[in-house]
Amino acid sequence: MYKRIITKDSLSYKERIKNFMRYYMMRRSARLQFRSAFGIVYEKHPEFKNPIDPSVEEAHKQYWKPFHKKVNPSTLRMSKHISGVANPKFIPEEIFFADIEPFLNPLPVVKFYDYKSFYNHWFHGTVFPRDYFHNIEGAWFNNKLDRISLNQVHKIADEIEYPVVMKPNRDSYGGMNVFVPASKEELVKLIEGNKDFLVQEEIKKNSFYDQFGTKGLNTIRVNVYRSFTDNKWHVISSALRMGTKGSLDGLTSGGIASLINKDGYLNGYAIDVFGTKYLKHPDNGVTFDQKIPDFDGMKNFSLTIASKLFYTRLACLDICYDYGGNWKVIEVNISSPTLSYFAQHHGVEFFGEFTDEVYEYCLSDHWALR
Repeated sequence: MYKRIITKDSLSYKERIKNFMRYYMMRRSARLQFRSAFGIVYEKHPEFKNPIDPSVEEAHKQYWKPFHKKVNPSTLRMSKHISGVANPKFIPEEIFFADIEPFLNPLPVVKFYDYKSFYNHWFHGTVFPRDYFHNIEGAWFNNKLDRISLNQVHKIADEIEYPVVMKPNRDSYGGMNVFVPASKEELVKLIEGNKDFLVQEEIKKNSFYDQFGTKGLNTIRVNVYRSFTDNKWHVISSALRMGTKGSLDGLTSGGIASLINKDGYLNGYAIDVFGTKYLKHPDNGVTFDQKIPDFDGMKNFSLTIASKLFYTRLACLDICYDYGGNWKVIEVNISSPTLSYFAQHHGVEFFGEFTDEVYEYCLSDHWALR
């Protein structure tokens, strides 16, 4: 890829040098990030480093070699040891991070979708949790994003129904810095000295999801992709996320995830952030073979949300099914979706039937060649 950048005639010499350095830094960041991530997993599961069928590893190398001359087989090996499936088209994490994601979501503007304070203004109705007030860069706003005073915040806190959810406007991965105050006193104590957060209603989840843990929502991660061929959004994979030992459902906070098959049934096991495999829920022994309620409705709902996304071709939606049988969006993730945890470690290509399409477009019109 470096040679292609330097010899790209349609770019000026200055543009080529600039793109070369940007790509170099992206590659370096990916290498360091996943060297650390893989190292943590290998401490827990050293067997994941073991080579698999040489012919599969060679096919994997040859398929992805046009992107990186030296293809790291770690993603392929881990996916095989966890799922039993060895697919040469499984995407190496470093290539996804440095080559594919920047191509599919190329503009800084897509970062806007990470800001939860704007959700209910972007999508009218009741698809997102109802928000009560916001703190943006230290300033207070009501649910219409009108400026209000701290005294008005306290008045709102007097009138809302508890418990509520307080979370950062963005970067709340794995449930980080998410709180569920049960009273005004708890809420006021939490908001003192903090900024860049919102307070919203607590969604009461459907009873079906209680079997997978009573704390948190046990959300579904739905990965959606807008095809280059028909320019339509498609659900490419989905997974149920569950808490364990009192944790929230995010994998980085101690949760586990089970892939949802194309027929709406869980695929028989769940994994944690280390790739540890569970045939039953570690807390209560529930098996992962149930069908997700209103699965077709879940897909249609996800595509409706995706239809409002622009300047992007890949998004990961965190949604839940409430006690009234309604789908709700909790979060829209644009940057750095975790492809292995929610697809490849379950033996499924992240882009499914669109893998070759994504491969060809990203290779022929690579972001660093523009």
